[in-house]
Amino acid sequence: MKIVFTSIFRSGSGGGAGRVAHELAQEFARENEVVMICPAEKTGLSTGTNGLSVYGIRSAGDREFQMPELSSHTIRDLFNYLDRFQPDIVHAHEPALIGLIGQVWARMNAVPFVHTSHVLPSKAVDFGTTDTINVPPSLARSPISDFAIQSVLSNFFTNCDALIALNQSAYDSIRDFGYSGPVFVIPNGRALAHYSSKQIPNINSDPKTLLFIGFLSERKNQYYLLRVLRNLPENYLLRLIGKPLNPDYQNKLEKYIKKHDLTNVEFIGQIEHDQIPGFLESAHAFTSASTMEVQSLVVIEALASGTPVIGLSNETIDELVNQDVGAWLAKDRKPSEFAEQVMKICSLPEEHYGDLCQRARDRVAHLDWSNVVEATTRAYREILTIKLFMSDDESDMLNNLVSFFTFGDVREYLLDVIAEARKRYPAPSDYLNRLKKNRRLPSWIRVPSSTWIISGLTVLISVVGFIFLRGKGNSKERLDQEST
Repeated sequence: MKIVFTSIFRSGSGGGAGRVAHELAQEFARENEVVMICPAEKTGLSTGTNGLSVYGIRSAGDREFQMPELSSHTIRDLFNYLDRFQPDIVHAHEPALIGLIGQVWARMNAVPFVHTSHVLPSKAVDFGTTDTINVPPSLARSPISDFAIQSVLSNFFTNCDALIALNQSAYDSIRDFGYSGPVFVIPNGRALAHYSSKQIPNINSDPKTLLFIGFLSERKNQYYLLRVLRNLPENYLLRLIGKPLNPDYQNKLEKYIKKHDLTNVEFIGQIEHDQIPGFLESAHAFTSASTMEVQSLVVIEALASGTPVIGLSNETIDELVNQDVGAWLAKDRKPSEFAEQVMKICSLPEEHYGDLCQRARDRVAHLDWSNVVEATTRAYREILTIKLFMSDDESDMLNNLVSFFTFGDVREYLLDVIAEARKRYPAPSDYLNRLKKNRRLPSWIRVPSSTWIISGLTVLISVVGFIFLRGKGNSKERLDQEST
C-alpha cells in the first residue's frame, strides 16, 4: 500500500505519541511505500529508517513542540506532492495543524482518512498540551477554551473515515464523545526484543531502586511519589527521568524535597530513548501515580523488561497491571498504602520475585510491533473497501466554502484542487444515490462548513506562531553567543 502518516512532532520528540507515530511509519515502510509528514528544519523530502520517505515542513520551536509554517506556498507544495504520490490512505496522529491539512487533502481527493486518538477526547486539554506551550492554567481551563477544543475535535472526527482507539477505555471515550463511525481497537506497539533481553536485578541488593519515566507535570503526579518515598526506609532510591513541562512544577517538587530532607531522590533529566532499557534493567520496581495515561509506553516497556509495576488506577494501569505483575491501587489510596505495596514486592524471596518479573513480560508479549502492524493493515483494508466519491453537490459546496472562508493564493489554489478532484472522481448520480442508501456509508462522508473555518484559522495561527517561535529562538541564540 501507499500510506501517508502525519505528526506534529519531529522524530524523537513529543513523548509517547511522537514516538509511536514515527516508529509505526518506519515499521510500515519495511513492506510499503510510506511517507511521514512532520516538522523539520526546512521544507522538503528526505529518507529515513527502512526506506521511509520524510516530507518535512519548516518549523520553529523547541525540541518538544514545533510550529509548522503552513503558508499558502507550503500547502501548495505539499498538496502537489500528495497529488503525485497518490496515497491509498492518510493516517494522522494529531487532530491539528499538519493533521488537519492532511485531512483536507484527503477529503478533497476521496482518500480514506484515519486518526489514532492518543488522548481521551473529553479530556484532551488535560494531556499536557497547555504545559508544553506554557498557556496559563486559567486560560487553558476556561469554558471558552474547553468549548473551542471540543468543537475542533468534533469537527475533526466528523471528517474521519475511521478512528483507532488504543484500548477499551479510549474506545468508550470516543463513543461517549459522540463519534459513530468505525472505531478499531489497536494498541501501541514496542520493539519488545529491546527490553525482554534485559537481566532481572538482584532483589536482595541495595539500594532498592524505584523508577519513573515521564515529563515532570501535574498529570504525571511525581509529587505523590515523593510522598510515597517519605514512607519508605532510607535504603530506597527514587529515580525520576524526564524534563519539566512547566518549571513551576519542578520547583514544587524541589521545595518538597528540601522541606523533608529527602536525600534519596535523583532527577536524571531527559534521556535518549535508547537509554531507557538500561535504566529499567537496574530498577527493582516501576512506580506510577499518573492521573491519566491512555496507554503509557513506559509502563509497557517496564513490563517488557520484567520490571514489576506498582501504580495508581488510570487507563493504562487498569488495563495491564494487577497483583500478577505488580500492584494496582485505587486513585484515593494514601501514599503510605502505596509504600506498603512497594515494600511487599521488594521483600519477595528471589524465586517469587523472578516469577513476578516473568509474568510481567508475558503480560505485554502481544504488543510487539509485528502484531500491531498486522492489525493496522487489516483495519486499512476494511476501510479501503468503501470507495468514496465526490458529487457535484459536494464539490459545489466546497467551492462556496473555500471562496467565503479563504483569500488570496490559498483560495485560488484550493479552488483549483477542487476542480481537479471533480474531474478525477466523477460520481454518476444514480450510482451516488445507491452509495448514499448504503448503510455502511454514514453522514460524515461530507465535509462540514466548520472545517474550512478551522482550516483558515490553522493557516493563520501556524504562520504567526512560526514567526514568533523563530524570533524567540533567534533571540535565545544571540544571548547564548553573547554569554560565551
